[in-house]
Amino acid sequence: MKKHMLCYILTIGCGMLLSCNSPSAKIESLETISVGKAYANLTKLKVSDYFQTVRYVPLETNDSVLVGDNPKLCVYKDLLIVSSPQEQCYAFSKGDGWFLHLIGHIGNDPEGCSDLVGWLNAASGYLYFNRGNKDFSIYHVNGQFVGTTQDIETNRGLFGIESMDYLDAQMLVKHLPATNEKPDRIILFQDTTRIATFPTNNEKVSGHNGDFSNSVGYDFIVDVLGGRQMLNIEFDKEKHLAVIVGEHSFWHVGEKLYFREHFNDTIYQVTKEGLLPERRFDFGDMTWKREDRYDIQKDHAIYPVEVQENDRILWLRFLVDLFDNDKRKAYNALYLKETGEVKVAAYEEGLENDLNGFLPLQPTFVTADGEFAQIIPAETIAEWFEEHPDVAELPEEVKALKGITTEDNPVVVLMK
Repeated sequence: MKKHMLCYILTIGCGMLLSCNSPSAKIESLETISVGKAYANLTKLKVSDYFQTVRYVPLETNDSVLVGDNPKLCVYKDLLIVSSPQEQCYAFSKGDGWFLHLIGHIGNDPEGCSDLVGWLNAASGYLYFNRGNKDFSIYHVNGQFVGTTQDIETNRGLFGIESMDYLDAQMLVKHLPATNEKPDRIILFQDTTRIATFPTNNEKVSGHNGDFSNSVGYDFIVDVLGGRQMLNIEFDKEKHLAVIVGEHSFWHVGEKLYFREHFNDTIYQVTKEGLLPERRFDFGDMTWKREDRYDIQKDHAIYPVEVQENDRILWLRFLVDLFDNDKRKAYNALYLKETGEVKVAAYEEGLENDLNGFLPLQPTFVTADGEFAQIIPAETIAEWFEEHPDVAELPEEVKALKGITTEDNPVVVLMK
């Protein structure tokens, strides 16, 4: 089972040399997001401080449309795309939640996929599903099969998560962590043609050889943040490597693609010419330096996991005490761009829903044009109404959810 899970984690994770336009003098003068100070003064987060509207979309349920466990949500124009690893990938109407069509299928045939948790190129409307053996099946969001493509490059050995994303409708990007032979790097490519490769400011070489078979041991931690699993590999008593499923280095704001280095505080815009530094996180005395990344003694520090952003807010999720199973804890940090204010709260609390008095919010996806979204299991909604039978003060849209049962499909929440 552990071997199977390791393969699954590696699957999910999955020219011309250009210099990065990011000298240290420029980086020092960047706009700073003071996460460390905010972490020292934990507070509550409220929906009304960041969103003006919240809308609920129950997904249609019938005998042939049943969303599996731990679904992944993508929002694309007027579609809600919901998938589970070994189930189906469904497209629902964003307007009313009605089922529209399937996308892709599991199988060994020419159009088949090994799993249906893909990644979305929102510029082209293409979904990329893993086929295995470094191949991907490509489907349009309308369900039409487009073709297959091969991964441009993968590391030999286990060095961390490899992330793929898009720069535009044709050009894709990939981030690969440093190996014992190659630096931490980003590749730009179109189809199977490499356009450019350039190093990041992260590791020049890995601190280990990536040979999993030579490790002392490893553990799977089931839920470190929002259901994500973590693989903790022990290379020796003092050197560990953490691999978090779903950890992603890229995100979009409008037509811009951003990148955050692992174990570094700088946020870059990705361009065809290289990386342009735009902002930086200030983690204060909770900074975890690159040179300490494998050191389990440097554990009480901030480990950033993901960033979501629109033109008003930047949302950072991070872990503290990464290697300590008893102390490890997740946090939300929200940066309001207009005021420069940063607030940090425990992840488990979510955002207090002071707009309508319903369940706290915890978005898991944001579109390039800035709409946040999350998916709430039907059983969570049913349990809430059992504990809160008096719905007289709730808005009509929330009252309408009271009829949802534990057997129904989940509800998508959209936030602007």
